[in-house]
Amino acid sequence: MPLPQHRLAPFVAEPFHFTWRSTGLEGDCQTNGESRASSIRHPICKVLEWQECLNSDKGLTKVQIGQAEGLSKARITQMFSLLRLPEEAQQYLASLTSPALIRSFAIRRLMSVAKLPPARQLEAFEGMKAGAERRAG
Repeated sequence: MPLPQHRLAPFVAEPFHFTWRSTGLEGDCQTNGESRASSIRHPICKVLEWQECLNSDKGLTKVQIGQAEGLSKARITQMFSLLRLPEEAQQYLASLTSPALIRSFAIRRLMSVAKLPPARQLEAFEGMKAGAERRAG
């Protein structure tokens, strides 16, 4: 909807839907031969795949990944902040298959852990993990 000061007639714009296939980025960005939609996974799995793509294709940018996935620059930045978590935390999150546990580790909550000093991150994550397993268990 245009702003009143532009004096334009109202109109509806259709959103663009980008896919890996339409951008030609589909190739090597799947891990272990699994399809992206094969199972419920924590968002960190996607971020790890994207990081592999960035490492293997030096011409690829986070902005291009965001466009291909239909995500804003801010959301891509939020998701990539998960890579600042300790390796043990990343591995645990990537191994989750329970929808209830996956929901317990929302990106926003994990971002607050990733912003902590490295010495406190693992302690904070272990607290989140204990609470999530207690609720799910």
